[in-house]
Amino acid sequence: VPDKVGLSIAGLVNGESAKMTHLPWSFDWNDIRAVTRASHICFVNEFEALALATPTLSSYDVLPVARGAIKRTANRAVVSAGTGLGAAALVWTGSRWQALSGASRFSSFPPPQGHEFDIRTIVAHEGFVEAGQILTGHGMVTLYKAMVKAEGREPATLTAPQISKAGLSGEDPVAVRALELMATWLGRFAGDIALHYGATGGVYLAGGMPSNIAAALQTRHFIDAFEGVGERREYLADTPVQVVKAGADAGLRGAAVALANSLPVRPTNVHRMRA
Repeated sequence: VPDKVGLSIAGLVNGESAKMTHLPWSFDWNDIRAVTRASHICFVNEFEALALATPTLSSYDVLPVARGAIKRTANRAVVSAGTGLGAAALVWTGSRWQALSGASRFSSFPPPQGHEFDIRTIVAHEGFVEAGQILTGHGMVTLYKAMVKAEGREPATLTAPQISKAGLSGEDPVAVRALELMATWLGRFAGDIALHYGATGGVYLAGGMPSNIAAALQTRHFIDAFEGVGERREYLADTPVQVVKAGADAGLRGAAVALANSLPVRPTNVHRMRA
């Protein structure tokens, strides 16, 4: 029976209580104590857990998208896209890393540029489109179906991984264009997050989507959108961007770091910074 429990929560964490985002579940420390008999419990938001895990990641845990100078104590950011969308920052306080997050999924999805497909006509609600409606697996499916229908055809029923596979292999031209657009839009969003948090120390792309379409992100579609132009490009051009592999178990690592940080005496090896 564990004496200490750290949980990464896909939802809202408010001290001793938590509420899941995608499930109708709410619970608190007493509920966990009743199941585990643990004397010490720590909840951490899933995106903050991912951010806390980044100093522990090795070169085997990530795939490079944009190479840049390693700035060991500069701010970092995580953008996670999968079932949902979220982001978090990691700030070095002088003695340890501190994570913070908000509700980035509710931020406004920007108007398409140039000849980009206008997905807003499909998902707009009262004239407003959230980034979290687009930059997810569900958004990928919506985009693909809309693009096929725009060609006057009835789309096949495909999952986001199936669309990604068809796009990466080149066997489906619409899936190829959908991946290029998703890479562009995710790059734009990730660049905005990096600017908001001053994350010149690195941006990490986590979640099911980035790991499934990593090859599409390692292109100018993502990089050009991430860096942008003018002063934005000057600010972000040297920022490393990496995809966190699914097998890295970053959420579990982050929960362990959060648990260690919550203890009265924190072990020094938790704070050892790694490139």
